[in-house]
Order: sequence, then C-alpha cells, then structure tokens
Amino acid sequence: MISTATIIVKQPMGNERATLGIRTAYAAQVGGYETTLVFMDKGVYNLVGSQPDYLGKMVSMFAENEGRIVCLDKCLEMRGIDADSLNAESVEVVDADEIADIIDECDSVNIF
Repeated sequence: MISTATIIVKQPMGNERATLGIRTAYAAQVGGYETTLVFMDKGVYNLVGSQPDYLGKMVSMFAENEGRIVCLDKCLEMRGIDADSLNAESVEVVDADEIADIIDECDSVNIF
C-alpha cells in the first residue's frame, strides 16, 4: 500500500495552507492511502483553541477513519502547550526520531 505523510507547519487562522494540508491528508486517506497527519512548528496551533467547525470536523473524521495524527513534542514544549490541551482525538506526541521514521517510511510527503 502506498503511504503518505502530510506535514502542517502553518498555523490555521489567516493561513489557508494549513486547511489545504488537512484537506489533502483527508483526501489521500479517503482515496485508500495509508496517511499520517503531522503537526509541527506553528502547525501545532491547529490542535488547540477554537478552530473553524469544518476544520475540526475534518480532523475528527480523519481520526475516526483510522488516520494517524502525530505532533512533535518539542514544538508543543517551545510554545508552552500541554499535550492534554490538544483538541483532536488520538494525537500521538512523538519525538524528532519518530517524525524522521515516519517521513523515511512514506512514499509521498507533502508540506503545508
């Protein structure tokens, strides 16, 4: 099976690239690809606070369809965000080595 990772590095408010990245990951997943959604850098803000309803629903549907959602631990730490405050289901907080493994194992990597 072809696997893909979508890496979100942009914060959601005022930046359509984050939304496009989440849509891309969801579309790949619906298309039958094994998909991992990775949040790092300012992209971690997509997992906290209030977000547009459609964005939160899309991330929830991604998780419900057995999509893997990961977040880089150092990015949360640098921004003072506690892992317990993440508002998406099934988010795995991982280290940089795990992110490197995910990227290495994927056939396709998209960065938004």
